[in-house]
Amino acid sequence: MRRTLGIVAVFAVLATVTIAWRVYTPNTSSVLQGAWVVTSWEWEGEMVPEPQPGLIVFTSTHYSMMFVNGAEPRDRYPGEEITDAEMVGAYRTFTANSGRYEVNGNEFTTRAYVAKDPNYMGDWPENANTYTFRVEGETLYLNWPSDWPYAIKGTFRKVEGEAAPF
Repeated sequence: MRRTLGIVAVFAVLATVTIAWRVYTPNTSSVLQGAWVVTSWEWEGEMVPEPQPGLIVFTSTHYSMMFVNGAEPRDRYPGEEITDAEMVGAYRTFTANSGRYEVNGNEFTTRAYVAKDPNYMGDWPENANTYTFRVEGETLYLNWPSDWPYAIKGTFRKVEGEAAPF
């Protein structure tokens, strides 16, 4: 009888430790993990079927986003010296930010630690943006936060393991 109680007690302790471990250990696995290139954009309801380059990389806890904004290729600088107007034009046509992210159901929340725009990263770690998404096979469908001043949707293709993202 004592032996049976001892075995039951050991299993009870192991079960408790296992449950506690699962509850208090963050989930570092996500369907988002990997590298994703943009295949289409929708800006304010208008499709951009042949978008300029864009890449999102997700690790288990961090992300990095970089996109060329719009449907047209970025202008290259014509000479050796870069003018202020050319720098402003280049700044406006590019989005870049990186930091931590968390997944909750069909949403993920980013907190930009570093960004091209200093205001975007300014309140880190309180600068949360929540996106909705779904993954179907190797395709990621992404909606930008609903409180943004314009509606953005993107479709991405997973390129993990490929030699080039295109």
